[in-house]
Amino acid sequence: MMINPKHFWLLFQRQWFEQRKAWLVGSAAMVAILSVLFLMAWQWRTSFNGDTTHGIFLMVLFGGGGVYISALLKDFGNRQKGQWLLLLPAPAITKVAVALVYGIIGYLLVYFALFYGTKALICAILVHPGMSWGNFDLFKNGFYHFLFIFTAFQSIMLAGSVYFNKSQYLKILLLLIAALFIAFNGNSLLLQLMTRCSTINSNLPLDSFQFIYHDENVYVYAPDAVGNAVSVLLWLVVPLTFWVIAWCCLKEKEL
Repeated sequence: MMINPKHFWLLFQRQWFEQRKAWLVGSAAMVAILSVLFLMAWQWRTSFNGDTTHGIFLMVLFGGGGVYISALLKDFGNRQKGQWLLLLPAPAITKVAVALVYGIIGYLLVYFALFYGTKALICAILVHPGMSWGNFDLFKNGFYHFLFIFTAFQSIMLAGSVYFNKSQYLKILLLLIAALFIAFNGNSLLLQLMTRCSTINSNLPLDSFQFIYHDENVYVYAPDAVGNAVSVLLWLVVPLTFWVIAWCCLKEKEL
């Protein structure tokens, strides 16, 4: 279960030398996508309500990150294609660790550079001096919490890319959408049964819900202890669980 630093470094280098061209092409594609989205946001800046910069950041972060990490070990889903990976002289835990470093830490570092670099370039070309547009503060109003959610998301994508044999990305997304649909609708039904209130119109599982009382929206929030427990569950337990699942799947395929 221990990671050999030498094996880790050799596998890390091999991953870079074999995939660097594909990653450079992917980075160029991401810059193009970010540029188009920033140009659209600038062109229709008076039509959009709210801050579109945060939306662009999250949309490309999760979309690109999911595609990227699901491709790192996807060959393991097919025994014939993944035979060369299975025969590499490194234990499964090392292969998972390398994929996590590339898929989470490496991807975040590159994405931050591409996002801020592209935004700065677009602003330098389009935004006149003295104008304020596209301001983005990563650590304001708790926005940095996305890092924990992103880690959990990437862990799920990695485990699914090893578990499924074909169409890994699509299957994982469909399962996530189905899980969220069941969670929110099931939570609403459970709340109605518990409170005998039929006017509940929105909810966030294990966090809060809203209902209508005398034509006014009333909010009910879970205690802080519940919120802390949910944070530990989503930010720590979920990633660790899917890391173990990915490792177990690799061990099974190696056998």
